Amino acid sequence: MFGSGEHMSRNQRAIGGMALLAACALALTACSGSASHKKIGVGSDYAYGTIPAASSSVKPGGTLNIAEDVGADPNWIFPVVPGANYSVYTALQFENLSWPQLYAQTKGADPEIDYSHSLTAAAPTVSNGGKTFTIKLNGQYTWPDGSKVSANDVLFFYYLLKAAVKESPANGFNYVPGQFPDNVTSATAVDDQTVQFTFDKAYNPQWVLNSELVQLTPIPSKAWAKSSDNGSTLDFTKPDNAKAIYDYLAKESKNLSTYASNPLWQVVDGAYKLKSYNTSTGAASFTANPKYTGEGKTNIQTVNMLSYTSPTAEFNDLLSGKLDFGYVKSDNWPQLGRLQSKNYVTFGEPSFGFHYIYFNFKDGANGFDKAISQLYVRQAFAHLQDEQGEIKGAFDGLGVPQYGPVGVAPKSPFAPANALTNPYPYSIDTAKKLLSDHGWKVVPNGTTTCQNPGTGATQCGAGITKGQSLNFVLYYASGVKSEEQMITAFASQLKQVGINATLKTDTFNNVIQNENVQSSPKNDNNWGMAAFGGETEGDYPTNGILFGTGASQNQGGFADPQIDKLSNDSIMSSDPQALQKELAAETNDLPAIFQPSEEYIYAWNPKLSGSKDSFAAATQFYLYPQDWYFTK
Repeated sequence: MFGSGEHMSRNQRAIGGMALLAACALALTACSGSASHKKIGVGSDYAYGTIPAASSSVKPGGTLNIAEDVGADPNWIFPVVPGANYSVYTALQFENLSWPQLYAQTKGADPEIDYSHSLTAAAPTVSNGGKTFTIKLNGQYTWPDGSKVSANDVLFFYYLLKAAVKESPANGFNYVPGQFPDNVTSATAVDDQTVQFTFDKAYNPQWVLNSELVQLTPIPSKAWAKSSDNGSTLDFTKPDNAKAIYDYLAKESKNLSTYASNPLWQVVDGAYKLKSYNTSTGAASFTANPKYTGEGKTNIQTVNMLSYTSPTAEFNDLLSGKLDFGYVKSDNWPQLGRLQSKNYVTFGEPSFGFHYIYFNFKDGANGFDKAISQLYVRQAFAHLQDEQGEIKGAFDGLGVPQYGPVGVAPKSPFAPANALTNPYPYSIDTAKKLLSDHGWKVVPNGTTTCQNPGTGATQCGAGITKGQSLNFVLYYASGVKSEEQMITAFASQLKQVGINATLKTDTFNNVIQNENVQSSPKNDNNWGMAAFGGETEGDYPTNGILFGTGASQNQGGFADPQIDKLSNDSIMSSDPQALQKELAAETNDLPAIFQPSEEYIYAWNPKLSGSKDSFAAATQFYLYPQDWYFTK
């Protein structure tokens, strides 16, 4: 889901905007209330509000107080991040201030590489029949000793990642066996500012750039290539040395109490370096890097990242002026007008990703697995989701519809046509007809059962027995108001065609772990659908890791050979339409019920200014305080 615990780079899990549960009627419209914010509107691009033009009145210095997301306190500092510690907040905010990624993965709010914030000025050149990718650094970033970030610093990250995932796949969040770094046959420094990677075969070059190479973060090879505090410099290209270096740096990263004092973490090429870290709360303070030579200018001297236990506490600090920049969660949207009356800027866009309720294709209880394997049953479920009603009720109109893995906004060049208009519009009558046309006796507000078993065109389908119902258990993550509203509304609409969903809540972490056919097969018969929130997508949003047969993040066990083939084509084929074809099939075949996404709304001090893109990037979880400044 999106918000606390969110992950990013390719497909990563995150929990939605944390909020206190609120009692409300099953009909979402009964929960909408009367919003007091000015209806400044969600435009045709689904942006809420506008970002003012950058002011020419710059006041150097000052302290910027920004909010960490609730429950998302950073707890890992070393840029080779294990899955258990990886989130957009750790990678794109906490770490990125000190060690910027080789490729910045969003330009403003758009899903494309921002070369102005990257350490290379252009896409890599491709040669050797599509197998070799040559990256030229821009020479702009430097370490504290004045030396330029080099090709060796890129290779250093690569070799440590390789050692990390060899030790345990869990040591690399984005790691997929057989993919990066496994599929690299050669990694070399052509010269001090040029690095070259050769892969084992020719892949789709957009996939290589936007899924493989975006994982790279240059790190200081001269300062960190050692296996102990006072150890000698080691040749990190040797596997044993790389392992020893990784183990040492990972051990130091586990020692949260030394984050601000450990000299390792003061060797930065980013705009800010850590000054203090609170081990109890995760709050952090950064000071401007006096040796910074990268994009932007550190006009702001101090950046404080403040920790919160609830969205309301954070919102109150925005109102009081304690915070200069912070988020506004959905339970505080009715109070946006209070910020606007203080001339705070309020702006939001949806994140590039999707919310979903995924099916359990392994749930043998009452034959649910057999029923949900039928596309027409999943289509009936999809017709019972009222996306516009959910946007109006759960999100007070501040949301965007989502019909597939890539949706309406932010705009992606890969979005297929069937993901831009609802292929399964809300219609109880259509859902009833789909079921009755396939041998089910539909009993609204009762229990619908199969009356005509068999595999014929008008029968229930393979493995479905006479008298079988479509009833199931639905788990969802607790503590998210909008999610509760959408789930309860969906359950109410299912009941109108005689499908009874037993709703159960659990924590975000427990849903991910327990309602998961990969990690907890012992629970397969205990649940039929589940929702923890959703996924963020990379700029090249192929979803084999989510929906591929047996894939590590395929929580519901969806399997479709055709989608497997299309997903493989998205990686291997040079066909520019390959990814669009995959996404169209996933939208059509419904491995899950795709839900609308809320706006990610931020508010900031009217005296805080900077480029429009730098503020818009915050809706995609990137922070660029080096592009901000206070006005006179």
